[in-house]
Amino acid sequence: MTALALALAIGAASFITSTAKISRAPRVWLAKRDSRTGRWFSDLAGCPLCTATWMALAATAVYRPWLVHLAWPLDYLVTALAITAAAMLPVLVIRKAVEK
Repeated sequence: MTALALALAIGAASFITSTAKISRAPRVWLAKRDSRTGRWFSDLAGCPLCTATWMALAATAVYRPWLVHLAWPLDYLVTALAITAAAMLPVLVIRKAVEK
């Protein structure tokens, strides 16, 4: 249940961060940065999947909603990637709703 709640929250946060008008100014500012780090963050901020992946990695480390119990590193990666995949569903739903 925790993983599902995290996926929904991460999906919404990922959409807001990477696509919504409210976060356009920071994305444009990042795109204008000349440094390699600035370009990396600009690419990250414009990609919902990339943003959701990093958010899921952080959320899995903090909340530890293990979906499998085999070996710690594997459990961590499988859980984070499953949350990322589930987080893309709200992104698609919100995107369809906004387009109408």
